[in-house]
Amino acid sequence: MRPIRPGDVIGLVAPGSPFDRDRFDMACDHLVRQGYRVRIGEHAFEAKGYVAGSESARASDLARAVLDPEIAAVVCIRGGYGSGCLLPWLPFPRLRDRMKPLVGYSDATFLHLAFHAELGWTTFHGPNLMDVADDSGSTRSLLEALEGERDFVFHFSEEQILESGVASGKVMGGNLTCLVHLMGTPYFPDFEGSILFLEDCNEKLYRLDRCINQLRLGRVFDGLAGMILGRFKDCGDESEVHSVICHHLKPFRFPVVAGLPFGHVAGNQVLPLGLRFSLNTYEYTLGALESPFGSAS
Repeated sequence: MRPIRPGDVIGLVAPGSPFDRDRFDMACDHLVRQGYRVRIGEHAFEAKGYVAGSESARASDLARAVLDPEIAAVVCIRGGYGSGCLLPWLPFPRLRDRMKPLVGYSDATFLHLAFHAELGWTTFHGPNLMDVADDSGSTRSLLEALEGERDFVFHFSEEQILESGVASGKVMGGNLTCLVHLMGTPYFPDFEGSILFLEDCNEKLYRLDRCINQLRLGRVFDGLAGMILGRFKDCGDESEVHSVICHHLKPFRFPVVAGLPFGHVAGNQVLPLGLRFSLNTYEYTLGALESPFGSAS
């Protein structure tokens, strides 16, 4: 996988819900102003109720974007719902040697997990295209990450530490609700030795409790090296969310840090998934131990 450069083509796909065309055009304009070209999925505008077209059409657009040698990165236009339905339609064996930056969050969690489970890919949890429509600064931040201009080191404070310690491992995860819905399928990766990342939006506390309990009962926590929590927007008091999570983590002893700048919030930072990180609560850092682009960066 190589970093992108101005002049490259960015593929735009709609694996989940439909989207507002005016905001879409604004976001595309931001990318073009930064020197990039865009290539829109053939079926991206084929809204079908609460999803952006049929499963086969959405999967075809995603696969074509990955296989297209002129496309340097693939960005999800929007989250919402629907990405999980594409997984049986994707030709994973054909995609194996075509790794390129795949960016999105929320519903795109299904894609992140499946691409790692099936192909071992590093993917990028970060803004969907629609999130940069109103903010050219967010566009620049996203592109800098994909251009290899970020070291992926994040800092936190004492107040964000829920459990102290030092850990290293692949950061894996994404949206909590989506992650739990993938359990028991062939697309659920092995989290042994990883640093589990979780975030969510607009879920009641008892629903989050149920999801965390499911992960505990599914023994996902048993082999973890650590856990990082992004933001839990509109889920009530985040301190209560953290308390619920910590309740289920009592039998385990690994570092846990909360309130990191990932998820359904302004300034959603790009976080490479499937990449090895170090989490050190004594130095207040979460930092990548390698580059997602290898020596190319």
